[in-house]
Amino acid sequence: MKKKTNTEKPKIEQELTGESVVTGWGLGKAYFVGRAVQQQETSVVTISREAVGGEIIRFNEIRDRARKDYRKLIQDLDSESTVDASILDVYEHILDDPSFIGQVVETISAKMYDLETSIRMVSNDFIKRFESAGTAYLKERASDMVEVCEKLVSYLHCGEDGSRTKTFVDSVVLVVLRTFTPTDILSYDRSKISAVITVSGGKTSHAAILARSYNIPVISGVRNISDHINPNDEILVDSDKGTVYVYPNPRLVDAYRKKTHGEEIYRELRSKWNRPVYTRDGIKIEVLANISLPEDVEEAVQNGADGIGLVRTEYLLSNRKDMPTEEAHMAYYDSILSKGRGKHCTIRLMDIGGDKIPQFFDMPQEFNPFMGWRAIRIFLERKEIFETQVLAILKAGQGYDYSIMVPMVTTLQEWIEAKAFIREVAAKAGMPMPRCGVLFEVPLATLEINMFMKEIDFASIGTNDLIQYLSAADRNNSKVNYLYNPVEPAFLRIIRNAIKIANDNGKPLSICGEMAGHPLHTVLLVGLGLRRFSVMPRSIPLIKEIIANISFAEAAESISHIDVIESMEEMLEWLKNLNLRLLGDVLKRIPYIESSV
Repeated sequence: MKKKTNTEKPKIEQELTGESVVTGWGLGKAYFVGRAVQQQETSVVTISREAVGGEIIRFNEIRDRARKDYRKLIQDLDSESTVDASILDVYEHILDDPSFIGQVVETISAKMYDLETSIRMVSNDFIKRFESAGTAYLKERASDMVEVCEKLVSYLHCGEDGSRTKTFVDSVVLVVLRTFTPTDILSYDRSKISAVITVSGGKTSHAAILARSYNIPVISGVRNISDHINPNDEILVDSDKGTVYVYPNPRLVDAYRKKTHGEEIYRELRSKWNRPVYTRDGIKIEVLANISLPEDVEEAVQNGADGIGLVRTEYLLSNRKDMPTEEAHMAYYDSILSKGRGKHCTIRLMDIGGDKIPQFFDMPQEFNPFMGWRAIRIFLERKEIFETQVLAILKAGQGYDYSIMVPMVTTLQEWIEAKAFIREVAAKAGMPMPRCGVLFEVPLATLEINMFMKEIDFASIGTNDLIQYLSAADRNNSKVNYLYNPVEPAFLRIIRNAIKIANDNGKPLSICGEMAGHPLHTVLLVGLGLRRFSVMPRSIPLIKEIIANISFAEAAESISHIDVIESMEEMLEWLKNLNLRLLGDVLKRIPYIESSV
């Protein structure tokens, strides 16, 4: 028998690339996790007819054990306010899915395969069906199936309790040779996980949501990982760029150390800015938070949010088998409003459609769902959905300072009809009409914003979709996302006009897209006249620090000649010089944090 030799790879720097799923940097030793559930050929183990009954009993036992394990994880997560515990609930649904159970039992009984073979074969079949689905949401659910499969199989090879919990002495980079799942994080000492590299796993997967909650950077889609990385290799992950460095050079390691120092600065700023902020010449600027979960409100308050500028209520649709009831809506809004400590809260009606299609919702097949039947267009046709959400907001909002915002409004007539319906629901319930506003993200509505002024109480600009529609460029498409740039001169002129019209009419206007949360854009937006930012909670103290170091009048004067700048390249150079002139070294002291909506 030949003895396998292990030739150690030379310790020279290698650079691998992938897709950034959760931004950030991480440094540690490579630690390999799990095996690939999706394989070209599944290893088949057969059993005798007499063993069939025992395998089926064993299947029921490990399903029950997995269910208890997930429930314990959920209970443990309840005390951690930054994590959405409900992302684990979906696994219980899979464990109890009659189709999944029936197919595994049939594979054991009819083909006489052992339990592991049967679980893997049935899971592979589910995964293929999810991945061939027409929506990004269903494709992401393939990772849920991987999670449950690996969890069940783990009980067949581990201790009596199925535990794989492991602690580490030093920081590690988890290397996942299959789809990344939540258990890959929850089974290890999270304080020692500096980053994750995985074969596959998208930004909307449950694992990504969990990693983001723990500020663990993730890079997906790294090819041939085993050909380039060995266990215990030193790995530096720069997920801001989607790059993995194997045996990074000292210069990169030093850059990482400086990045870590930035976290200390961030904590200092968070402590400093738990209060309102004013420019140097005394103009108050509100910095609000964009949130999805009740737990996000606590993080927003801790980071000094002056209020909640955007509640993404699509969260209510996650992991559900049917549309949420009025009671479910009310519990969600009450939890958010009660945690807000009396601060104003803007609740956006559900933006169903695009990439936010619930698995239970009967959507028509659309060639371009982002510009199809979504948001207000659905509400005006399916008014029973509209009424349930509005009524729940009205009831939960009693005694709180809140307002309602409607997304994807295109025409004034559309808005007037929506507003009239909200008034009708309020009158029927015997409640006062709340303040109502429009999220301007459709170019046609934004260009005609002056027509809306008499009919709205406030406005917000969703720069993410607005830029996408104006440039006809999908920001998630690497082939065309170079066209997606918020400092394009034509786009800035549209933003400037919208802010001016709102200010002239005395209507509050916020910007709640990524542009507002980017520190390099703060001076520019203040100069354009913006007095209300709405950003991810973590960006709040950074934006406030910049605002406190600039003069409102000086910023406005500095952008007075913006109309003469013709190209994006010129605009970028001008913006760089503007920040240097008005802020000096302030930006150098601020840790750069990417924001998202």
